[in-house]
Amino acid sequence: MDTPFSPFECHKEECGLRGVAVVDEREHSRDWTDAELRACVVAYREMQLAIQAGERVNKTTKRNEVLATALQGRSAGSYEYRMANIATVVEDLGLPILPGYTPRRNVGARVTAKLVAMINEIWDREHAPEIPTAEPDELQTRVQSARKKFRAGSLTTLPVRTEAAGQAETTGWRFVRDPNVIAWVTWNAGGVCEACDTPAPFTREDGEPYLEVHHVRPLAEGGPDSIDNAVAACPTCHRRFHHGADKDGYRRATIKKVARLVDHPPRGGRTLDTHHSQGFQ
Repeated sequence: MDTPFSPFECHKEECGLRGVAVVDEREHSRDWTDAELRACVVAYREMQLAIQAGERVNKTTKRNEVLATALQGRSAGSYEYRMANIATVVEDLGLPILPGYTPRRNVGARVTAKLVAMINEIWDREHAPEIPTAEPDELQTRVQSARKKFRAGSLTTLPVRTEAAGQAETTGWRFVRDPNVIAWVTWNAGGVCEACDTPAPFTREDGEPYLEVHHVRPLAEGGPDSIDNAVAACPTCHRRFHHGADKDGYRRATIKKVARLVDHPPRGGRTLDTHHSQGFQ
């Protein structure tokens, strides 16, 4: 019987470690350099482009090539694990993933930030806005990517306004969020709460000030997911908007204070999980 075509060629005894990446504990605890990460991202993209061009890719040969050059001192298992991490970030950004590497979570915030920047550069997507999503992990990665683009000046157009946020059913109903809105609002705030003018309470692992985004007209009330309906708030103000005895007055005062905000009228909407306490929202 003919063997079905696979874009990968792989030696059985070597590829048997795929999915069972055994990494020495001392090696695992050693931080990856930017050059090591970049070598893996470049290898991932080179194999992907080759497959898209109809070429047959020898995954093992590529791995051994990278291990013999940029990753000297790293194991094959460590390389495979890192490639699976790259697949996770690629998938979270809404890009096609490379066959043969199942996305693997627990990448780490600092490594994710570096991988996002490298992927945007190597995929030549530094000027492209991010795609809206209802998935929290995808949203967090796309916000991080868009914020980097706004900060670098490579993304200069304001997020496109939608009249009402879409809805998607995942494990339950969630609103489809625009990561470009979240990124622009937090970047534009400059690390300061737009409601009370106090600095962000701390810095995230990826180096960004910790601020949350609040919709002054909630999405559940038909408010748009747009920069004229979103304010960057410290955690205290965010909870005041939701739970304060003066929440209505505080909302009106903030709309008056922040020039771009519009007091959108309520519209019919669905009651969903709308409490956005995560720092990327």
